[in-house]
Amino acid sequence: MTALDTKVLRDARRMLPQLTATALVMACGIAVFVGMRATMRSLDAACETYYAAERFADAFTHLERAPEAVAETLREMPGVELLETRIVADVRLDMPRIPEPALGRVISLPDHGTAVVNGVRLRSGRLPTPGRYDEVLASEAFATAHGLRPGDTLDAVIKGKRQTLRMVGTGISPEYTYALGPASIFPDDLRFGVLWMRREGLAAAYEMTGAFNDVVALVARGASIRDVLHRLDLALAEYGGVGAIERADQPSAFFVANELEQLATLALAFPILFLAVASFLVHMVIGRLLATQREQIAALKAFGYRDIEIGLHYAKLLALVVTIGSLLGILVGSLLGVHLMRLYSQYFRFPHMPFVLGLPETLIAVGATGVAVALGAWASIRRSVRMAPAEALRPESPPIYRPALLERIGLDRVVPPAARIVLREIERKPLRAALTVAGIAMAAALTVANSFTFDSVQRLLVVEFGLSRLDDLELTLIEPRALSTLSDFRHLPGVLHAEPLRTVPVRLRAGHRSRSVTLEGWQQHATLRALIDARLSPVAMPRDGLVLSRKLAEILAVAEGDSLEVEILEGKRRNVTVPISRVVETYVGIAAHMELSALSEILGETPAMNAVAVTFDDRRQAAFHKEQRRTPVIAGVSSRAHTLGSARRLLDQQIGTWMTISLSFSLAMAFGVLYNSVRISVAERTRDIAALRVLGFRRNEIAGILFGELALLVVVALPMGLVGGHALAWALVHSPGFDTEQFRLPYVVSMRWDAVAVLTVVAAAAASALAGWRKIGKMDMVAVLKTRD
Repeated sequence: MTALDTKVLRDARRMLPQLTATALVMACGIAVFVGMRATMRSLDAACETYYAAERFADAFTHLERAPEAVAETLREMPGVELLETRIVADVRLDMPRIPEPALGRVISLPDHGTAVVNGVRLRSGRLPTPGRYDEVLASEAFATAHGLRPGDTLDAVIKGKRQTLRMVGTGISPEYTYALGPASIFPDDLRFGVLWMRREGLAAAYEMTGAFNDVVALVARGASIRDVLHRLDLALAEYGGVGAIERADQPSAFFVANELEQLATLALAFPILFLAVASFLVHMVIGRLLATQREQIAALKAFGYRDIEIGLHYAKLLALVVTIGSLLGILVGSLLGVHLMRLYSQYFRFPHMPFVLGLPETLIAVGATGVAVALGAWASIRRSVRMAPAEALRPESPPIYRPALLERIGLDRVVPPAARIVLREIERKPLRAALTVAGIAMAAALTVANSFTFDSVQRLLVVEFGLSRLDDLELTLIEPRALSTLSDFRHLPGVLHAEPLRTVPVRLRAGHRSRSVTLEGWQQHATLRALIDARLSPVAMPRDGLVLSRKLAEILAVAEGDSLEVEILEGKRRNVTVPISRVVETYVGIAAHMELSALSEILGETPAMNAVAVTFDDRRQAAFHKEQRRTPVIAGVSSRAHTLGSARRLLDQQIGTWMTISLSFSLAMAFGVLYNSVRISVAERTRDIAALRVLGFRRNEIAGILFGELALLVVVALPMGLVGGHALAWALVHSPGFDTEQFRLPYVVSMRWDAVAVLTVVAAAAASALAGWRKIGKMDMVAVLKTRD
């Protein structure tokens, strides 16, 4: 070990607190990047491996009914590599663990073997035996939620007929990696499950022998997915096709891809803040170190050390800090990644979800940290090592003192001496003060930006489940029924009020733009459904015309007063032109609404309903569910309370974890900035402190002068940080990962998160001030005063 290497270790030991605080900020930035980036890569790898192994489809379409002979025509289409026809139907499942029925989606398996597209991976038990019409394979999540094991039975209502099914095994499919029931935005494994049954038995139950109502296809490499979708739509239009979609629009695949995009956004945005602060801290620490070692640099030059050797000496000190920060950041990032993968495994169903810390994200994180440190230290090191020995041996030139701003404007007599000292110090070192303010502001901004999702999601839930939907239950019917039968549902036990709903799949066109959506209709004076504008005020349902969500209007590039071509995708398929009456705010999906009578008119049918929204007396809940189990026309039940409850549990766990991590990182950033600021301030003014003590100033009076500067910088930085946090939250809300067709977060940041940000910074300031207080108390005044200027 050379003499300079020994000096590196001694300098590191002497400056251990400052270097540790700096390394901690570096570690936070590296941990966020490594943890999120590695999680994203691990999740993406698990996804791609699973999709490829089970031949996850590129194209999906549903229809009413087509003869199996059409399948050969579909398979011969240009661009189609593999294609499978299926029968898919929703059934009601009466499960003992929940009072209301669960919804089961039954998907046909080939009579022999397994599916060639959207394969099902067996997790326990076996596949249904060919020829056995009562055997099913259940989705693993549904079976686990209900405690089902192979050999258990399920009571199902299939097309109005009660049937007992025997579960012979459990499985998973890439089509339901993120298992969502109809109109759901969060998984609910208790109330939605997937069942796979041999095709012959399912065909017999639904009168689909020799026919199919669902198609999934793999697109050949190099072929245009858009062309394949268009050909499928043309071929299946006469059979009631509701419009083909690509994998990116399939609900499960979309939510997985959206989560990956959000991770990529967060993994880029937040580490930049940490590295910017780390660069500033290095600039402060290395600048102070070089200022105190002018004589040592001169001596080294006198002994023959070259500029590059002295520069590398200080670079080694920084490399030591980067190494410690990187190792700690990689360790914390790995733990963060493992925890995130554990969270994702609760609602993403992959065969394997290992966390893999890859080399690329590690090298990028360490490299970016090294660059940030180099940028922060380059100017100071370059200036010092190029200094001539004779100049370095002289003490640093004292700053040019001149009247401060207060004195120039004549306010010095009304401002206390301690305050004047504080203001003079800030005015004479404006760059350091500005950088300190920027670092504190970034810490506050990070707290606000990381916390806004809690309020945004709460607003989303309030709008979707508190303002737009006011029923207790939505009853889905097996087929449309006349409005005159609404009285049957109103007489169910405990029902207080019931209103009809009608939904129909449509394709909306505006020039070359189009989207397939569900058009929902309800009566104009309905009380259990509401339209909400951007100000969260109720909007009356117009008598005629379409009501579009803001996002759908943006996608189609239309506004109120424009007209859309509406292609009806069920029943009497027809095209009509309908004006847009209103544009409203929604945060889930892309919605279109109409008044029930107007909807029936464009459908060419008498007013009908295929769902019923009801409110009921909670005290008669048991009687209600007992009776509706005996009502075969009810295909499924959606509970607003249960949907909201499952959403809150999932979000509380995910957002709560992220907020805890982010607040810890924000506190580390604020402490790193403030602690280094206090230590350098005390180190630079030791003679002033000693002189004041000799003159009779008490310790708390001196601390008031030193920490007054800190307090003033905090007061200036906090408003900037809060404004910056709101701006960063706004940018995240409008980023691609948070503003999608299926899911959008409103921009909402409550004052409580501003208060949390303030408290975080104040706590870091208090801890830093305490460290400075202890440093002043340990100072040897006589030794300080004997030190040569």
